[in-house]
Amino acid sequence: MELSVKQSEAYRGNSLEARFIIGTIIVTLTIAAISSYTDAGWFSAFSLAVGMYVVITGFALWQKGQFLYRLLLFGLVAGAVELLADCWLVQSTGTLIYPENEPMIACSPLYMPFAWAVVLIQVGYLGWLISGHKPLWVSMLATMGLGLLFIPLFEHWASGAGWWYYVDTPMVFNTPYFIILGEGLICMMLPLLFKLQAHKKYVMAILLGIAQGFWIWLAYFVSYSIIG
Repeated sequence: MELSVKQSEAYRGNSLEARFIIGTIIVTLTIAAISSYTDAGWFSAFSLAVGMYVVITGFALWQKGQFLYRLLLFGLVAGAVELLADCWLVQSTGTLIYPENEPMIACSPLYMPFAWAVVLIQVGYLGWLISGHKPLWVSMLATMGLGLLFIPLFEHWASGAGWWYYVDTPMVFNTPYFIILGEGLICMMLPLLFKLQAHKKYVMAILLGIAQGFWIWLAYFVSYSIIG
């Protein structure tokens, strides 16, 4: 019952947890923008991704937020599985380029699972808030719209910061068209997946994280096949 009360408050957007997540979005975007204008390099991406994940984890421990625990697990699992999508983008499409001489895991920077975890939690949480007021399909479309705006902006700043960049594909503001569509599709599923794990055991967060990780690859594959 306690979890339901907390969720009800979060749906109204006036809980400490909701305000905290919105605050992390503002901080993340601000640091990304500053990093872009200062050409900060890969270590700033590592610090932002891992640091923000640690901050969210610390808040969850302080608040004993079972829902956030699940989201942190979900996001990290999804980010780990997403490494398959990164390898596909790097090796098969040849469109994604990461700087050399930074710590890597598979084809991706070492921080990438944490970066995806943070973004999925942030964007998905906004969609989850919307789902408390609107039908699920409305919140899914709204979250898709957030993904179409939020993540491509981050992609644009990533290029300026020296985190990664794209080549040999149509782009707007350093972000490929197929990446914009793909990340909209990726975010569209988040309100549904957040609702599914809200009251479930941690194994559900793991299974849904795996599903989201594969969905990331599929969304990119479909969008690249259409407009890449």
